[in-house]
Amino acid sequence: MASNFLPITLYPSNPNKIFFIKPQSMKSSHVFLILTIMVSASLLILPLSCKKEETPAEPTYLTLKLPRSVMLNETYYSLNYQERSIELDFSQPVDSMTIQGNISFSHNGGSLETMYQTISSGRKVIIALKHGFQLHTGWKYLITIKTGLKSTSGITLKSDTDIELRTNTPLLGLENDTTTRNSIVCISDIHMGDQRSAALQYCWFTKNAAALDSLLDMVTTSPQVRQLVILGDLFDEWVVPYRISPFDSLAGIHNSRDYFMAIANSDVNSDVISKLRAIAGGGAVQLIYVPGNHDMLLTREILQEIIPGVIWQGDSPGLGHYSPVSEIIMEHGHRYDFFNCPQPLSNPGHMLPPGYFISRLDAEGLMEHGSSVIKETRSGTGHVEFLTAWTAAITYLKFHYSLTLAFDSANIIMTGIDGYSTLLSYNDVRDMYAANIEDNWLATETGNAVAVTMPVVMAILDGSLDLSFTAAYEYMQSQAPKKYKIVAFGHTHKPMLKVYPAGKNYTGIYANTGSWVNAELSSKPVRTFLVIKPGEWTGSDLDVVSLYQFNLDSGSGNPNPDFIPMLISEESIDR
Repeated sequence: MASNFLPITLYPSNPNKIFFIKPQSMKSSHVFLILTIMVSASLLILPLSCKKEETPAEPTYLTLKLPRSVMLNETYYSLNYQERSIELDFSQPVDSMTIQGNISFSHNGGSLETMYQTISSGRKVIIALKHGFQLHTGWKYLITIKTGLKSTSGITLKSDTDIELRTNTPLLGLENDTTTRNSIVCISDIHMGDQRSAALQYCWFTKNAAALDSLLDMVTTSPQVRQLVILGDLFDEWVVPYRISPFDSLAGIHNSRDYFMAIANSDVNSDVISKLRAIAGGGAVQLIYVPGNHDMLLTREILQEIIPGVIWQGDSPGLGHYSPVSEIIMEHGHRYDFFNCPQPLSNPGHMLPPGYFISRLDAEGLMEHGSSVIKETRSGTGHVEFLTAWTAAITYLKFHYSLTLAFDSANIIMTGIDGYSTLLSYNDVRDMYAANIEDNWLATETGNAVAVTMPVVMAILDGSLDLSFTAAYEYMQSQAPKKYKIVAFGHTHKPMLKVYPAGKNYTGIYANTGSWVNAELSSKPVRTFLVIKPGEWTGSDLDVVSLYQFNLDSGSGNPNPDFIPMLISEESIDR
């Protein structure tokens, strides 16, 4: 009977599977069609079955993660310096017999093998620190895992792996050795005014005096603070309504020296100045001052008369910078701001820039109508040409405050400040600068000791940007005559930390101190400051920068809460 059927092998990989077809029961065309389909199917199945048998399985490797840590900048894991253990979570259970010699923990001083023990359970391996050993703050640690480590199924890591961890820093660099002074506290943009400004309510600094007093107490009592650096605008000689005399004999102010003395003696500021004098004269903490734009007429002699013992860090007139160690540079930041840097070439014998007159118009509106937002009136509002930027700023202020300002009226009272004695109109000021300010920009930069000159368009835009690009342009990129790892500015009132360039290959950190102006006058956080810990002073491989805000401790339940520092962000970089 079998001879009446046609045998067909459909599975070449299994020749025992044979189908039989009885040809008598079908038309010849049907038989041919069925045979064609079955043969085609066998040809399709053949390469698939061969491929499946011949292709080896992909190798599997162990992977791991640190579940209690966060990776930052695609580079390292953050680690609380108070941790007593570090948890490694592998993708498969680990063979505990292979841990010895294949997982190690170290820092820049070498192996820490006597300071910890490893504990394993399933997929987890714990590096447990022994009693008496404490992680340093602001320090780099390394976990090295070799391919000798195996899972219980016999797989290993693809290659030897180094995991970098960096510990955080508590406030003011609290070290295990509390006698080590290794921290810099950096503030700027306090904007203290004289007694008139407080009485007539156009002062930017009246409501944060108590908070600044508290910060200065912390600086005084901390055994870790080595330097207090003020990056300009402690004093404000610019915020004076244009209808008020900057120099007023009735107020005892005849010149800039008297003006700054009047600021120091104001009731609002007297406690702050007293504490700064105590710091400068105490010997334990250095007080360092870099001038800003709102106090660019301040001199070394005047400042040292007000605060004996202060260390002046001016360079060109109205400008300054400070470098505590070779890889860190600090300045106010107005050197690169077209509207706010010294402009001695626009009108020979004078150095005040256009931003001075814009600030006086803002002060007029503030006195007459109350709070404004400083960020919208600091500069040329982002326009890329002087006349357009000037007109936009002046027009904005006029309508923002509903001021009855006639631009062509000589109503700006000068009374001798920066050598200006006659009345000026806002059109006079516009025309004075418009005549040559852009043409003179390159020479102005040279006179202001700008390391890498920039186009005038970039300098005008600097008035409305955060200056992070400028910091990189001047101090971190290839054209900079000297590169720095950390650049700290003030001026913008925008507190921030930012690595440059973004990502794991960053080579620098831009830091901005923020400001201490009244909160209603700023759209940005206020009462902010930096704490910088140079690795050269701590012995660490890292320079660490922390950004804090000083706030009332409302959660304490105390009816009279104290100001406490709150960490906003922290960055570190190999020194």
